[in-house]
Order: sequence, then C-alpha cells, then structure tokens
Amino acid sequence: LKKEIKKQGSRTITGVKGQFFAFEKTQPGYYGELGLLIINQTLYDLFPFSSFDTSLIVPLSPAEFVQLVLVPEVAVRLIMQDLHLDRDKAIITLRESSQYGVGMFPD
Repeated sequence: LKKEIKKQGSRTITGVKGQFFAFEKTQPGYYGELGLLIINQTLYDLFPFSSFDTSLIVPLSPAEFVQLVLVPEVAVRLIMQDLHLDRDKAIITLRESSQYGVGMFPD
C-alpha cells in the first residue's frame, strides 16, 4: 500500500478507481462481506476513529487506514490461526478464497 501511495498518490488510491482496484486486496478472504462487517465493527469498537493520531497514518484517514490496512491484517491473522498457516500461506489463502467468501457470506 505504501508503495502504491508513493507511486500513484493518495487521492488515486482512496478515490473510486483506487477502491475498485483495491477491492480484492481489502476482502477478508473466506470470511466474505459478513466477515468484513464484523471485523470492521470490532476494530471500530476497539479503536474509534477519534483515537487515531492521524499524523502517523497520513495520507490515509482513520477509516481508510482501517479498511486498507487493519482489516486485511486481521483477516490474515485469523486465517493463520484457523488453518495453522504461516503468514505467506495465509496471504495466499486470503487472496484465493475471496470469491468464495463473497459468494458464501454476503452482507
């Protein structure tokens, strides 16, 4: 994400076109859209947007940081725990199972 922001600029990454291209990267794998909602709400409950030091996450807003960084990270960690995988294999599983998750667990 950091490389993409430097290359394309924050407005491109967080705009509609950037969100479209980031969709697959922000999906929580086989947890689907329902899992996305649960993870997102849990993160918001634990870390309200007002609790963020925005200088540490510039150029992203707290909502963008949660969506683009924390949700995928939580999903990877959950997959690691669920399937007893290392990080690299969990990332592969996350990417390969996104379509399954969207189909099986719509919001």
